Amino acid sequence: MSRIRILIVDDHELVRQGLNLLLGSDPRFSVIGAADNLAAGVRLATAQNPDVLLLDIAMSDGSGLDTIPAFLSASPTTAVLMLSMYDEPEIAQRALRLGALGLVSKTCSREDLCAAIRQAARGKAIRPSTLLTPRECQILSLLCLGKNNEEIAECLSLRPRSVENRIQGLMSKLNIRTRTGLVAHARRVGTRALLDDETPMAGDLPSQDS
Repeated sequence: MSRIRILIVDDHELVRQGLNLLLGSDPRFSVIGAADNLAAGVRLATAQNPDVLLLDIAMSDGSGLDTIPAFLSASPTTAVLMLSMYDEPEIAQRALRLGALGLVSKTCSREDLCAAIRQAARGKAIRPSTLLTPRECQILSLLCLGKNNEEIAECLSLRPRSVENRIQGLMSKLNIRTRTGLVAHARRVGTRALLDDETPMAGDLPSQDS
């Protein structure tokens, strides 16, 4: 399977270096270039035609948002993901209208970032705050099968307290207040619809009609 080719455009050297180190160490990705300004970024996009562009919203030489059309004109097949210090719904919506596939907070987890990149590479708009990791989907699947914390912990070789923390995280991520609500949501949409790829899970859920 070919690696996802990524271009990073961010005016903070530490961010560029950090992303390069994080993504470059993952066999699913290949960082093909990085730029510290928009003009250089557009030139690299034209020359390299990356699969995914990680573009900072606030650059020292202009607005990353306003430059989305220029990047898409330079490399029409590139999926654009915006980078921001905050998860800002209004800015995310504007980015989508301009042609980007989503916004990724610089404070998100490594799992969420990688999941967002893989979604974008498949041409799917993403909202990382509601995208589940394979482990979260495993826990949700087992929860929906009626297993308690101790049983889930035994199945996944986790501590019961870790399972409880992850379930609380799921409720926060999906904006659902109860375990019953989590089960109903998973049965309504299916855990595969919440997963970033085809990673094997601990059993798929039947739909509500089955």
